[in-house]
Amino acid sequence: MFADQTAPPIFAAAHVRDEVVEWLPQLARKRKLDLGLLLAVFQSLPIQWTGGDSYGKFEEDARRRMAVRDEEDWLTVALALTLTERHNVAVWSQDKDFSVSSLDVLTTGDLLELLAGRE
Repeated sequence: MFADQTAPPIFAAAHVRDEVVEWLPQLARKRKLDLGLLLAVFQSLPIQWTGGDSYGKFEEDARRRMAVRDEEDWLTVALALTLTERHNVAVWSQDKDFSVSSLDVLTTGDLLELLAGRE
């Protein structure tokens, strides 16, 4: 786990974790990277993986928001909608499909700039 205790909490749908783990072997082969190291780094990320039982009530709304781009991304949108009930949140993604979600979306560059501003 990272030592920076001032970092904002990071949440992601457990389904996203499963997709990443599924694609890491292909990425490792393509980039000639050590799969064991990739998995270790991935597991050390300070992400709170969240199951569908906590955001399922927003499935219909999330699917509707994403229907014109990629409805399969509904899980992340539903999680963000759940979290916005209690916090100011944004979706962190390079996926342009989230532009239709009516949620704040941060790219990796945006996130790094925000984090650099805290120093």
